[in-house]
Amino acid sequence: MGGVVFDGVVFDGVAFDGVAFDGVVFDGVVFDGVVFDGVVFDGVAFDGVVFDGVVFDGVVFDGVVFDGVVFDGVVFDGVVFDGVVFDGVAFDGVAFDGVAFDGVVFDGVVFDGVVFDGINFRIDKLLFFLV
Repeated sequence: MGGVVFDGVVFDGVAFDGVAFDGVVFDGVVFDGVVFDGVVFDGVAFDGVVFDGVVFDGVVFDGVVFDGVVFDGVVFDGVVFDGVVFDGVAFDGVAFDGVAFDGVVFDGVVFDGVVFDGINFRIDKLLFFLV
């Protein structure tokens, strides 16, 4: 799916199972009640995207950039974030369960009402920047 751009699209109640997104750009997209199961995001850019009530189960984010993204009521279960950048991202009422962060950058990120359970941070490769 490389080179594909989704601009202003709304995905409502959609289920993505085992899909691979490679080099895709999501710009101003809304994911509402979407389930991502076993999906791989490789080199994907999320710009101004809203994830509302979304479930990520066994998903891999590799070299992904989240810029100005809102995660509201999202569940991350068994997810891997490798070489991911979170820039100006808001996590509101989000649950991280069994998630691994490796080589991740958090810049201007807000965590509000977030639950971390069974998380693995590679501290030597994790960067936080103050807002």
